Amino acid sequence: MLKHWLTFIMLSAASSSGYSCDLNNPIAVTATLPSLSDDGPARKVSLSNNVQLDIPDAEGVLKIHSADSSVLLDQLTNWPTETGHISSIKAQPVVLDQNYDGIADAVYAIDTSGHLWFIPLSSRGFARPELVADFSTMAAEFRQPLQLVHTLAPVGSGQLQRQTMLLIIASMAEGGDTLLVVRHLQQRAMVQLGDLTDRTYLSHAETAAGIAEQLWQQIQLGAGWYVQMNKRITAVPQVYAGVVYLSSAEVAAVQPDCSLAEHTELQIHALHLHHAGAVYARRHWQITALDHGQLVLQKNLHGELELSLQHGQQQHRVHADLLAITPDCANCVTALTADQFPRLSTLATFQAEQGGH
Repeated sequence: MLKHWLTFIMLSAASSSGYSCDLNNPIAVTATLPSLSDDGPARKVSLSNNVQLDIPDAEGVLKIHSADSSVLLDQLTNWPTETGHISSIKAQPVVLDQNYDGIADAVYAIDTSGHLWFIPLSSRGFARPELVADFSTMAAEFRQPLQLVHTLAPVGSGQLQRQTMLLIIASMAEGGDTLLVVRHLQQRAMVQLGDLTDRTYLSHAETAAGIAEQLWQQIQLGAGWYVQMNKRITAVPQVYAGVVYLSSAEVAAVQPDCSLAEHTELQIHALHLHHAGAVYARRHWQITALDHGQLVLQKNLHGELELSLQHGQQQHRVHADLLAITPDCANCVTALTADQFPRLSTLATFQAEQGGH
C-alpha cells in the first residue's frame, strides 16, 4: 500500500511599500460533506476564513456554513497552541478529497504568521487540527491562496508513491518572493525552513546536464525545497504536466490590484515540480507583453496546447511547444500534446483532475 505524501508549495511576495496584490478569490471555498444520517444525501457547504467573515485582523477562525441556507454548521476557534489561538487566516483554504469520492476529507489552512494546518473533516465538521509546518521565523505574512495538486512521485528507491501537493502564496515585507515546497508525511515531524533544500541557484553542472542523481535522491527523501524568487508573484501559480508555471515582476512595479506599472517586463518561471530544476533551456524568461493576468493552459485555434495569460476578454500567448515531465529519470521530459489533456499523467496531474493540473 502506497504511503500518502502531502507536498506543499508556498510562494511569498514582498513589497517595500507594504503588502499588496491579493490573489485570493473573494468567494468562500465550497466543499461537500457526508450526510449526518447513514442514508442521507451529501451536503454542500462553504468554508470561510477571517476575510470572508469580515474580521481580517481577528485571531484565526474557520467556519462551515450550509451552502443552501447559510446556516452555521461548525466553527474552529480553539487551536492546539499554548494560548488556543493563532494569527488571522487570510489565505484561501483548500479542501482535500483523498480517495476521490467527491467528499472532502480534510482542509488545509495557513495563518498569516506561517503556521500550516491540516484539519480532518467529518460529517459534523472540523476535527482536531495538526500543525504541519512552522515558517514563522521567515518574518513573512502568509495570506495568499492555497492550491492542491495530486500526483505520483518517486521516493528513495524510485518506487512511485501518491502525493498531494499544496501550492501556497505568502508575502514578505522586503526581499521579494520565496517559493517553498514541503513534503508532509503524516508521521513526519513538523517542518521548518531549515528542513528544506535551497534550490535558489543551480550549479553550472546542473545547468548543463540536469540535476545530479545524488541531489535528486536527497530531495526525494527530504522535506522539500525552496527558491528565493526576489520578484513579486503576479498570478496564482499553475502546474501543468509536472511543471510549475508562474509570472513575476519587479516588486515596485506591481500595483495593489496586481496590474503592472507602465513599461514593466513580465517574467515567466517554469520549475520542475519535484526538484525545482529547469525543464526548458532556462528556468525563467521575459515576455514582451506589458500585461498581467491568469496563467491558463488551453487549446488554440489549431488544436495545439499553449500557455496564455488571460485578463478578462484579453489573452496573450506565453509559451507553445510545452513539455511534460516523465518518470524515466529526474531530468526526462516529453512533448505535451493536446490528446494528453486533461488526464492524469505520471508524476503530475492536470487542472481538470481534483483541482490539480
